[in-house]
Amino acid sequence: MNFDEFFAAATHHGHPFDYQRRLAGGDGGCNCDSKLINIPTGMGKTAAVVVAWLWNRLRPTLNPGSSSPAELWPRRLVYCLPMRTLVEQTEKNVRNWLANLKDAGVLSPEVGVHILMGGEDSGDWDLYPERTAILIGTQDMLLSRALNRGYGMSRYRWPMHFGLLNNDCLWVMDETQLMGVGVETSAQLDGFRHKADMPTVGPCPTWWMSATLDDSRLITVDHTELALEIELSDEEKASGSPKALFTAPKRLSKADLNLMPANKKEYEKDLATFIKDRHCEGTLTLVVVNRVRRARAVFEALTAGKKPLCDEPGHVALIHSRFRPEDRERHTKRLFGSGDRIVIATQAVEAGV
Repeated sequence: MNFDEFFAAATHHGHPFDYQRRLAGGDGGCNCDSKLINIPTGMGKTAAVVVAWLWNRLRPTLNPGSSSPAELWPRRLVYCLPMRTLVEQTEKNVRNWLANLKDAGVLSPEVGVHILMGGEDSGDWDLYPERTAILIGTQDMLLSRALNRGYGMSRYRWPMHFGLLNNDCLWVMDETQLMGVGVETSAQLDGFRHKADMPTVGPCPTWWMSATLDDSRLITVDHTELALEIELSDEEKASGSPKALFTAPKRLSKADLNLMPANKKEYEKDLATFIKDRHCEGTLTLVVVNRVRRARAVFEALTAGKKPLCDEPGHVALIHSRFRPEDRERHTKRLFGSGDRIVIATQAVEAGV
C-alpha cells in the first residue's frame, strides 16, 4: 500500500494534497523533526498531521522490509488545542479516520484515543506507555502536565505525566492564534527536549500549525532556531483544489445595522431582526459573535418569548463553550445537519468548519 492509498482509506477524500504527501515523506516515509506548518485554513491540516503520523507509525506493518522503522516516529501523538469545542471536533474526526482504516483492514496495532480536558476521563493511557496512542486535549491540561504541574490530578502523579509527555511524543500545537503564551511555552519546551545535555527517550518534536503565526514567537532562550517550514508550493497554489479555494468568489457587503445604539440592550434585538430578515429559507445562516452573552441574547431574541422572531425555533442552534456535553451535542448536530437552520456561534466554531 502506498501513501495515497492509505490517505484515501483513512479520509475517504481521494488523493492528498502535495503538502500532505511531503509532510508524511511520501511512500518512503521520513524522519520526524520539529516543523512550522504554514498552510491556509480549509486545506486539511488536521488530516495531514494525523495521517502522516499514522502512516509512519504503521508503515512497517503495512510494507514489511521498509527502510524507515516506526521507532523514528514517536509512539504518542499529542494534539494540543486552545478550546474544548475544538477538542471535541478533532476527536470526532480522528475516530472516524481510525474507523475507516480499521474497516479497510490496515489498522494494526490498535491505536488508542484519549481526551485530556476538564471533566473528561482520560482513561488509563499512562499505565501502558508502550502502546501507540493519540492524546487530544486543551492546552491547560497538556502544557501543565509537560511542566510537571498537571491540572486536575494528584500531585503525586505529576512526574508520571511529565515523563510521558516529554518523551516519545509528537506534539501538535493547533489553532496557535488562540493560544497566547502557550506558543512560547511550547517552543521553550521543544528547546529543552533538544538540548544535548537533556536527552529524551525516543524522539519528541513539535509541530506548530497556523496560517497566521509569526514565526519569531518560536524563538526563546533555549529554542534559538526557527523550525522547518512547510508551505504550499507555487505549483500547488496555481492548480487544482488549492487554486479553486484561493480564487473562489467571496461576496461581502456591509450590514445596514447600527452597532452603537443608545440602548445596548437593543443591539441584540436589532441583530436578531437583521438575521431573520436576511435568512434564506432552506439554507444555513451562520452568525459568529465575540461573546457568549451576546450569542445567548441573540439566540433568545430569535427563539424565546411569547412572540419569537423565528416561526420554527427548533431550527435555530446556539454554539459556545459553556454548554454541558449533551446539550452541546444537540446543538452541534444542527450545525452539521442540512436544510433550513440558523446557527448563532462564538469562536467555538473552528475556522476550518
